[in-house]
Amino acid sequence: KAIIAFPRVADKLALMAAEIMAARQLTYYAAREKDAGRRCDVEAGMAKLLAARVAWSAADNAVQIHGGNGFALEYPISRVLCDARILNIFEGAAEIQAQVIARRLLEGSN
Repeated sequence: KAIIAFPRVADKLALMAAEIMAARQLTYYAAREKDAGRRCDVEAGMAKLLAARVAWSAADNAVQIHGGNGFALEYPISRVLCDARILNIFEGAAEIQAQVIARRLLEGSN
């Protein structure tokens, strides 16, 4: 039986694809704003925050789909999980990104 035939796997894959698309589109939007010479620090921060969370979620789901093999070093998915986790550190902790976004949003509402 193909793995996609299992409903829970299909649901996970569909949600992963939707979340990745949302993160990608927000990233593209921030890039277009930057290319147009407009301020985009909020959008860029949102894109970084969302993309890091989506990467972690997708990697975690992928490990679950792979079952015990997801942790075996012979399979690349174990490395993907490590790489996804480090994104929050390289791109700034999620909490810091969220604070920067919130501060800028509050500045705009005054």
